[in-house]
Amino acid sequence: MLQLDDLRFLLVVIDVLIVAFIIYRVYLLLRRTRAIQLLIGFGLILLLDLMAERLSFETLSWLIKSVSSYLVFGIIVLLQPELRRMVIEIGNMRLFRWLQPPRSVPLTEICEAVKIMAQDRTGSIIVILRDIRAQSIIDSAVKLDSLISRELLLTIFHKDTALHDGAVVIEANRIVAASCYLPLSSARILKKTYGARHRAAMGISEETDAIVIVVSEETGKIAILVNGEMKTPVKHMELQATVARLLKAEEKEISAILRGERT
Repeated sequence: MLQLDDLRFLLVVIDVLIVAFIIYRVYLLLRRTRAIQLLIGFGLILLLDLMAERLSFETLSWLIKSVSSYLVFGIIVLLQPELRRMVIEIGNMRLFRWLQPPRSVPLTEICEAVKIMAQDRTGSIIVILRDIRAQSIIDSAVKLDSLISRELLLTIFHKDTALHDGAVVIEANRIVAASCYLPLSSARILKKTYGARHRAAMGISEETDAIVIVVSEETGKIAILVNGEMKTPVKHMELQATVARLLKAEEKEISAILRGERT
């Protein structure tokens, strides 16, 4: 039988492990986004507050305590996408997967269209949504709600059409929007040779869990971007298998898939 002290110790260990797990998941979620800079700034303010108390800086301590409640509220507002994504990831854990019906994406149609666009050097961005919907981007674009076909994708990105400038957003088996303007990334992993198309693709991959396929207009090379990481060039023979694996992958498996490793 467990003694009372042993039980208390066990509860403390479980408590610490839960908190450590939450902190680790938050770090994984935010490390590639601009939100991490915000949290670092907030942490520095907390350290400054501790220093002010130790050194009896009463005015500085009063100032920090006066604005601390507003800072917490501001962080919650600014980190809404990341917080929503973290809650979704908890719901996507293997423990809860049986509650969710499978989502089918017609990858053959998408990959065939990408192959043709790569051969013709037709610049394009295809965003395949997973769990985070990016509603503000969809609302500001041209809504389509169309079944996916290679012919439709090729028509949208043809240089003489009105919708070719921007990205296409796909959700399950439908194209939900076209001519979507995405947030540009300032990530250092992007070389200066990459233009606005790749920076836009990186931007949406940093802010959502979408799988983004890019075809370069200059080189015809195919790139895949997920969670702020990029794999390029991607051979069109490997494209469908790679995207299929990414659609089923958990966050910890994505880096290995992009590196071409077995998971």
